Amino acid sequence: MKPEQATADVKLRYGDRFIELKVLVDTGASKGVISKRLTDKLGALIPLEEPYELRTANEGRLKIIGRCMVDVVFQGVKVPGGAVFEVAENLRKDVELIIGRPEVDSWDIILHRRGRSRERYPSNSK
Repeated sequence: MKPEQATADVKLRYGDRFIELKVLVDTGASKGVISKRLTDKLGALIPLEEPYELRTANEGRLKIIGRCMVDVVFQGVKVPGGAVFEVAENLRKDVELIIGRPEVDSWDIILHRRGRSRERYPSNSK
């Protein structure tokens, strides 16, 4: 895992469907991205009329085919208003959701080191 990355426990809800999973928190990611696989399980895909490609840090390309609006509980704290993620058709199989820099900033997530592990804490300052 890169220094700008960590993992977190997240619960997603769309309608009456819930999914709990461990997600990648990547402060180097310009957008939050969810896999089409996970969006299909939730039934939450909002297709784009014009799909586009999003470059990754390692010169890869993600095919963005839609958006997904879901309720989110991040590390046990409900995110007011939920979130909108870009839906990638070709996100690698070991990653279902990437929490990017926009979510880190708007959710007041604080990342810090404790020994060799990373811990995530939503701020209670607001």
